[in-house]
Amino acid sequence: MKKKITVIGTGYVGLVTAAGLAELGHQVTAVDVDYGRIRGLKKGTVPFYEPGLKKLVKSVLTEGRIDFTNDCSTAVEKADSVFIAVGTPRSSEGRVDLRQINKAVDSVVENISDYKTIVIKSTVPPGTSMRLKERILFEADTNDFDLVFCPEFLREGTAVHDFFYPDRIVFGADSERAFREMNEIYFPIISRDVPVLKCCQSSAELIKYGSNVMLAARIAVINELAEISEVVSADIEEVSAGIGMDKRIGPDFLKAGPGFGGSCFGKDIEGLVSTASKVNLDLSLIGEITVSNERQKRRVLSMLAGIAGGSVKGKTVAVLGLAFKEDTDDVRDSSAFPVISELLNAGASVQAHDPEASINFAAELQDKRVTYFETAEEALAGADSAILLTAWDEYSDIDAETAGTLMNDRILVDTRNFLDKEIFRKAGFKFQAVGSCAVSGRRNVPEPEILNVR
Repeated sequence: MKKKITVIGTGYVGLVTAAGLAELGHQVTAVDVDYGRIRGLKKGTVPFYEPGLKKLVKSVLTEGRIDFTNDCSTAVEKADSVFIAVGTPRSSEGRVDLRQINKAVDSVVENISDYKTIVIKSTVPPGTSMRLKERILFEADTNDFDLVFCPEFLREGTAVHDFFYPDRIVFGADSERAFREMNEIYFPIISRDVPVLKCCQSSAELIKYGSNVMLAARIAVINELAEISEVVSADIEEVSAGIGMDKRIGPDFLKAGPGFGGSCFGKDIEGLVSTASKVNLDLSLIGEITVSNERQKRRVLSMLAGIAGGSVKGKTVAVLGLAFKEDTDDVRDSSAFPVISELLNAGASVQAHDPEASINFAAELQDKRVTYFETAEEALAGADSAILLTAWDEYSDIDAETAGTLMNDRILVDTRNFLDKEIFRKAGFKFQAVGSCAVSGRRNVPEPEILNVR
């Protein structure tokens, strides 16, 4: 059944959700306070890079199933369902900043007069949805509504695919009418036998937090195993493969790297720990995930120094990849920030490249000591060493001999295990991949323990 749906917020979650719901056949109005963004979206201009999203937005615009506006009041008033997908960033104290979501709820309170399903897509601490429902009940002129927490599980770089082909859909609500409404909205997806979990709002909120904590923990563990692999001459790629073959564990999120980034994992871990502290719970194990992760980001320079003869002072370093992951222009919490900052503090100059994220990164870093280039080859030219931070497909096309000719010295750190280390070593590179030795041969292998057998 076609619904009239308003989506408040046109960021990564909001815009993908709005365009996806329109593609499912609903009539969607997407709202944002940014006038420039709305003007662009009306013309089909997507304000960030996400594969497949521009094509999807243009398609539903052409078919007349989506509109964009700054008029939140009218959009809320005419909707059957209101989806709230605004940012919930870290506050200055490390807590979750709910100001945007409270402002969106203001619009609901002021413009609700008949039954509506209010759907929270923004990630919020457990208990938030119930408090928001109580607020609406107290302040609105009607109590004829349902509030649902429906967490998003969209991965940047594959968000469009993830919307239409999710692992599961979670509906957190407290009425059968709310569940029926959500089933109707998502029916085209559910009809493909996608699992649906119906639960209370607080459980749904904790499912979102818990999912991100578990994924972040896997990354933190495999990165620490990569550290010891480098010391005992193991290969983290082989280690990851062997661990992932255990059906109880599986292979996903066992890829070693320079620490996770993005807008979710670190923020959600801090948000959960902060929420627990308010009720005198100490989630020390979960809190240590971000501590371990920050260490991974800051050990990249030592990896480079280990094969470059120590100091990088006065040297030029090419940094390939500035986004926190491939296939996005998002630089939030990217490993490139601490890596480049440490390089600059150590006296190096930096030549950087990213296929999509250079503008965003430069605007955030604001350091004129970093030079940005249009191609990876231009960034490599004249560099004394190079660090690969993001596994963009185009970097797989880098030819080892060509790179060596462009560079002053053949020194390369691959933090993603993305390049073929044997090819680069044969081309004369001192090559350090995360989780493997810099050179062939064994080193620093501890003596085995001898068991006394009687």
